[in-house]
Amino acid sequence: MRPLARVGAVVLLAALLWPELGRYRAERELRLGTAELRRALATSRTTEEARPALDRAAAHAIAAAPGLPQDPRPRVLAGSARLVAGRALEALDFYRDALATGERAEIDLNLGRSHAVAGERPEAQAALLRALWISPALSGSLPEPVAKRLSEEVTRLENELAAGLLSAPPPLPD
Repeated sequence: MRPLARVGAVVLLAALLWPELGRYRAERELRLGTAELRRALATSRTTEEARPALDRAAAHAIAAAPGLPQDPRPRVLAGSARLVAGRALEALDFYRDALATGERAEIDLNLGRSHAVAGERPEAQAALLRALWISPALSGSLPEPVAKRLSEEVTRLENELAAGLLSAPPPLPD
């Protein structure tokens, strides 16, 4: 291959890859943040001991978010790091931002967990009910009494839906 053709091929390859570089950088940040969260969960015995790793996880997630604007994963990771650190109100903000990218049952589940840690019981119940309405399989990630009560409520709502009595799915808390 002639030198000019090689240079042309390199320039063409660079032009094709350029739009993806920001996404690759964001994916790397997300991977680093996930590793920090896992490290904190696996090696720390107390929240205080885990806090530096949790803060790094959140920082990586926040850095990844601009490169993945319609992807909820960075916001969910940042919310999870804040929730594990005991900062439920900060976690709620991240989960609400994640919902802006589209609703997923896992986001609703974590929203419910954050409300519960924040002591907002009605909001927690509403978010958890919505999560189970979307994905009943998530009941296994809840304590048995909570899962049983919410599964019964989902069954009741499904029966209402089948009878034509339900006009909308269970709402999320404001």
